[in-house]
Amino acid sequence: MQHTNQQRSNRFFFRMTKLLPLLLLGPVGLCLAQANTASLPSSSEATDLSVKTVVVEPPLPTLTTAGGPQDMNAAGNGLANNAGNVSALTARVYKKKVLAAAFAVSKPGQVQDIEDIAHGFPRELLRRLENSRAFVIRSSPDLLSLTMQADPPGVNLVRQVAAQYDSQFIIAGEVRNAGVQVASRYFGLWTTRSRPIDIELSVYDGVSGALLARHNLHQQVEDQGKIGRERPFGSSAFFATGYGKAIDAMLDESVRLIVKDLQPHPVLARILKVSNGQVVFDAGETSSIVAGDMASVVSGNNELPTLGLRSHQAQLVVYGTPQTNVGKMVVTQVQYLFSVGDLAAGVRQEDVRVGDFIRFDNVPLQ
Repeated sequence: MQHTNQQRSNRFFFRMTKLLPLLLLGPVGLCLAQANTASLPSSSEATDLSVKTVVVEPPLPTLTTAGGPQDMNAAGNGLANNAGNVSALTARVYKKKVLAAAFAVSKPGQVQDIEDIAHGFPRELLRRLENSRAFVIRSSPDLLSLTMQADPPGVNLVRQVAAQYDSQFIIAGEVRNAGVQVASRYFGLWTTRSRPIDIELSVYDGVSGALLARHNLHQQVEDQGKIGRERPFGSSAFFATGYGKAIDAMLDESVRLIVKDLQPHPVLARILKVSNGQVVFDAGETSSIVAGDMASVVSGNNELPTLGLRSHQAQLVVYGTPQTNVGKMVVTQVQYLFSVGDLAAGVRQEDVRVGDFIRFDNVPLQ
């Protein structure tokens, strides 16, 4: 009996001497101790009390972009592609001021089921242009015409409207066709209905009054395409209809074309004040201008304007005044709607006048 008790004491002492270092390690040691205690062999089995070290690898780093965290080990281009996305997201582009006038409707009776397409279409177009983060938008409730029809505007009218709404470019348009078309098939035994939407889109330069581009857009649905005036233009209920989806696709195409038309043109800001070697111009934070930006000062020459004759009548037409790049300017102060810049060395203040322009080259900025 004493021998048995002695054996039990020896086994208890042996186990405690092995577990004591593990207990001193804290919670981790306790977990390992429990695991090893549960697997301790009996006196008749081989004793193996070795402790295995478990290495936990840290998770892979993630790259956070505007679209959310991106896995660096994901399939595809991986880190190189994500780095390019970060560069694109942080790029700064000067915003151009764009005005959209009301659209003319050639046949108002065809759009009685659409709530105010004349203002709804340009309004939705401006919203999508603004979402592209490349434009400062303006809107006009009036047609770009002196009549109620979509007459081609004159150069002076374009320039006048652009100056009135502080815009560099003007978008105008006309809804030319939106009526249901009925076609007879099988000798009149069967008829089909379809409804097109045809819009003419025009883009003008507000500084010179010139027409930059004209596009004829077309979409069509194979039914009567009725929308209903209870569905406001641009609403989710409007775009849920078949005809609304066709107009939605046309709006996206219009944005793509306008962005392409205006991309080559630099941002022009009009000079409001010249004093003590500084100029104040009408582009600021809303146009993505920041202090330290450098731009060119474009001044009109003291020459007479370029004149011409209309082909159909003997009437003088003013085409504009030649302009000269007189030097550089550095932005020193930026407000929301205007900025202040210092004329660079070598630029004479007397060569710069109110009404001249500051030109920001159309390049992405880092």
